[in-house]
Amino acid sequence: MKTIKLPYKSSIDLTPILKQYSSVVRWSYNRFINELKEKEVRQLSKTLQNVELLNSWVMQCAILDGKAIHKRFKNKKIIFGGKHNFINRLKHKISKEEFSVKRSSPVNIQGETLQKGNRSFKLDIIDNNCVIFKLNKTDHITLELPNLRNNIKQELYKLQQLNEIKSGTYGHTYSIRLDTKHLYISFEEFKGEVHTLDEQVYMGIDLNPNTIGISILKNEQIIHTQEFSLKQIFAKIFNDSLASSSKEMKYLQNKLNFETIEISKAIASLAKQYGCGSVYVEDLKFKMGSAGLGKVFNRKTKNLWKKTVFIGNLTKRLKIGGIGIHAVNPAYSSFIGNFMYDYTDPVNASIEIARRGFEYRIKKNKNSFYPTFSVKHHWKEMIAGLESWKELYLKIKNLKLKYRVSLDEVNYDFRVFSLNHSRKSLIESYTFYPQLS
Repeated sequence: MKTIKLPYKSSIDLTPILKQYSSVVRWSYNRFINELKEKEVRQLSKTLQNVELLNSWVMQCAILDGKAIHKRFKNKKIIFGGKHNFINRLKHKISKEEFSVKRSSPVNIQGETLQKGNRSFKLDIIDNNCVIFKLNKTDHITLELPNLRNNIKQELYKLQQLNEIKSGTYGHTYSIRLDTKHLYISFEEFKGEVHTLDEQVYMGIDLNPNTIGISILKNEQIIHTQEFSLKQIFAKIFNDSLASSSKEMKYLQNKLNFETIEISKAIASLAKQYGCGSVYVEDLKFKMGSAGLGKVFNRKTKNLWKKTVFIGNLTKRLKIGGIGIHAVNPAYSSFIGNFMYDYTDPVNASIEIARRGFEYRIKKNKNSFYPTFSVKHHWKEMIAGLESWKELYLKIKNLKLKYRVSLDEVNYDFRVFSLNHSRKSLIESYTFYPQLS
């Protein structure tokens, strides 16, 4: 068992919770001295008053603490808070309030496999460097952590990620003790959780405000393609009837940030599932000022789009599993991808991003920025007399021809679900199945 001790800050005074918890611990200890069984003590605890801050599970943990103290000291008389502090109180060297604080027991919440590691606490280290103390379904207290050392950070990142997997296969329980200044996270050290990575398996990601396309290739063969659509949430954000300062708009802004992080979680999980040795994402650098494509485009790309949030969160999660993430020059990636593949525009672009990254970093082929000049059969007549992708791009641009493949034009069967199969999600996830077409 490993325990990590961390100082924390909270905007809410936790002393009342500690006092009520300690009261139940002492009360339980006295019941066990009277030779009551644990079941009897739990039943009697329902009659206790002035413990309204403690939910049933926290009460149960306090009872277990009282039982553990009784097992340790048997039926000996003990002084909660220590004999020294008790004597100082009798001599009026410390106040009644000070003695009450000193005899407070730390809140000690045991871990549970079926409750994502712990029922009353949620690790939010990766995104916000904090731990959430859940008093009940609606009342949550944020415990802010200091800057963590890299070794501690990586262990807590891994502990958090293992407990975010919904299947529970890799669930990892942890207990938390909490006093007024520190929290103590205890867990079994990680064993047997090494995932095999294959450098011949790699992922490409195409980023746009409305869509995120991903593709996974193995030995240069496409084995998985998926598109995440954010169009629903942006449609709500750009609703003309909503004021920018309204509560609903603030909710949607927070929702966009949350959904972006959820997409990064899903993609990191896919990379681990397929054993990707590396992930390649397009290197997007927008210039300041107007792009000349209208206010909506500018607002999406420069103000609303959570690109930095997505990349930062994805990078942290991939590094936990030892998966490298690399930026790739995206020039003409969408154009080339749509001419070579029959998926949707973002997926087609992601395949080209993946190919470039793999050629450059794994195959060490520095002269393969562009693939062999070839196109899908229905574009064959367009390349007559042309010798490069740039020439074809200029020709298509001058003719003002549409080349991006929309969902309606995809020749493959696909399945669409809400992200994480949640009814509350505003993100649609499309997975394509060429073998079913």
